[in-house]
Amino acid sequence: MKMLDTPMKSKPRTKILTGAMALLLVIGMAVVLQSKSSAEDQSSDKMQMKVPQTAMDHSAMAEHYQKKAAEYHADIEAHKAMLAEYKKGAVENPKMGENPHVKAERLHCEKYIKAAEALAAEAAESAKFHSLRAKEMEGK
Repeated sequence: MKMLDTPMKSKPRTKILTGAMALLLVIGMAVVLQSKSSAEDQSSDKMQMKVPQTAMDHSAMAEHYQKKAAEYHADIEAHKAMLAEYKKGAVENPKMGENPHVKAERLHCEKYIKAAEALAAEAAESAKFHSLRAKEMEGK
């Protein structure tokens, strides 16, 4: 005979679901706001992106890549914090292993963090290259 959910059993489940929905809503709003800001930044970046010809052009490119690296590092920290926060709200059952929702979120964040770290490293290398090239062109 199967027992129906009692009010005592459904309260924690309701709290978890409500918390998860609130977290998803907050994340969704952050993504929407960031994408609007990012779209505006990208449109101005695309208009300005050209092959650098002068030392000043290379310095500007170096600054651009330094900013991109900083943005990637901020994204990395945000995803690490998001994952930690998500783990706090999930109910763990040692008998069942890792909560499948936490696992999916963990895998997403780990994948995103790895990609952002690679992009940050590439941006830092590009910034270094353009800084050196600018100094070369200035004769330093």
